[in-house]
Amino acid sequence: MDYTTIILDVADGIATITLNRPERLNCFNRTMVVEFRDVWTRLRTDPRVRVLVLRAAPGRAFCSGVDVKEGWRAEGEETSPFDQDDPGEWLGPKSNKVWKPLIVAVHGMAAGGAFYWLNEADIVICSEDATFFDPHLKFGKISAVEPIGAMGRIPMQEITRMVLLADAERISAQTALRISLVTEVTALDALWGRAHELALMIAARHPVAVQGSIRAIWEAQSLPRDQAVTNALRYIQIGKPIATELNPTQTKSGPWTLR
Repeated sequence: MDYTTIILDVADGIATITLNRPERLNCFNRTMVVEFRDVWTRLRTDPRVRVLVLRAAPGRAFCSGVDVKEGWRAEGEETSPFDQDDPGEWLGPKSNKVWKPLIVAVHGMAAGGAFYWLNEADIVICSEDATFFDPHLKFGKISAVEPIGAMGRIPMQEITRMVLLADAERISAQTALRISLVTEVTALDALWGRAHELALMIAARHPVAVQGSIRAIWEAQSLPRDQAVTNALRYIQIGKPIATELNPTQTKSGPWTLR
């Protein structure tokens, strides 16, 4: 598939995806949603890929959410109240059963629907100019999916403040670091390089061990503690024989190896 709204590059075990609609603040439309569904399907089974990096074309925004002029549904699409789905089901890697770790590098504005990616990231870093906000209430729309997806990532009071103040207040890069929305703040010109550096360190680990760890941690979030611990032991029992079969730097024919 030839992508028109994103740029995909695969090298050194890293798949780098760049949102590429800078003239529209890198917001997502129907085409981008469809392209992400395709790219996740490809990357999930691509043996060359061990780590994912998501970034955005230079400009004022990482992503301003959904394209309010175009929307994200197909033209003329009609749905009943029981057929409603959410763009996050297409945009997010975890929603598409991709357990390869995702690093998100944010610059400029990250608003509204940008949280679909932030909420499914394993590491989020940002540049000093980054700001985060949720403008739903500005347009009289209920804000639910994005803030609920952020629960467990940042404190609830920070979430409700962001939702209620909408575009009247933006979370700065330093505040985002304080509330654990991001893990690191860099200079703008160092952002992409730092994301790649982190990805290289992860790509050096055994992919079965990495992906098993990510899946176990994410699935534990929706389980009671005792059940989560029991479930975690199953992952260790299943993955350990494979993960210890090879040194991560070795190669061998198989879906878990770097080629």
